[in-house]
Amino acid sequence: MKQTISAYYLNKLGFEGDFVPTQDNLKTLLSLHVQHIPFGNISSFLGEDVSLDPDQLAQKLLLENREGYCLEHSTLTRIALTELGYDAYNVLGRVYYQSIHTVAPVRTHLVTLVRINQQLFLYDPGFGGMTPTTILSFEAIGEMQPTALEPFKFVDVTECGIDDALLTEMKYMLQVFLHDEWVNVYAIHPEQKIAAADAVIANWYISTSPESLFTQHLMLFTANSDTRMTLKDRVLRVHGKERSDKKVLSTFSDFEETIKTIFQIDINQDKLKQVWEKLALNQ
Repeated sequence: MKQTISAYYLNKLGFEGDFVPTQDNLKTLLSLHVQHIPFGNISSFLGEDVSLDPDQLAQKLLLENREGYCLEHSTLTRIALTELGYDAYNVLGRVYYQSIHTVAPVRTHLVTLVRINQQLFLYDPGFGGMTPTTILSFEAIGEMQPTALEPFKFVDVTECGIDDALLTEMKYMLQVFLHDEWVNVYAIHPEQKIAAADAVIANWYISTSPESLFTQHLMLFTANSDTRMTLKDRVLRVHGKERSDKKVLSTFSDFEETIKTIFQIDINQDKLKQVWEKLALNQ
């Protein structure tokens, strides 16, 4: 690529001016990221290869205006943030959100952690519908951390209400406050830096396993300053502090318009029709 990945990243996000790796700028980047780079799994839903090669990620997410899931987002952000002068690295977590487990879930959720002046922050634009839209601090374990929508907090995994046997090697649980209660989202161990090969294996499982949600269902997410928009298969949900709406997309025309206007994904019509046809088969 002619430019660095970080240069393409800043351009995609619309960040203007000289960049300095500060905490405030990190907050700004994450807010812009969730607005300009959609979460989604069109590739794995159609059975296509999903690459974590840095140049291919930059091409797909930054230049072609496509969507990606956590392994794509967090691999890209770790590279871009490192180039921008941050101390950034990836860890893999176990997901507990909206699930009941009898064994420890596979470590498949990739996040980026950033250390600034000895303080550690979570930078995670890639969890889909419950993505935290601002950075979260590991210096405030047990304390509520507000975002533009729902508040989040980290707790020690011993306080999350899940049996120890289902939390192998995890240290903190991320929780979100929903419907007047704290709900488990995912658990991570911030000291478990991964090798690139670990992400490759997790990506292979997520993108190819028949047990993976990412091969069974279409899932998209984007957000602005006060509203999150999610699509699961044909059901569009728009949620903000003041309202929550649901719409079933019953025609291909509605589906195409939603993909291209709400989620701002550039994709040719033939591929989009393949997605629509698979959704019809899954009904």
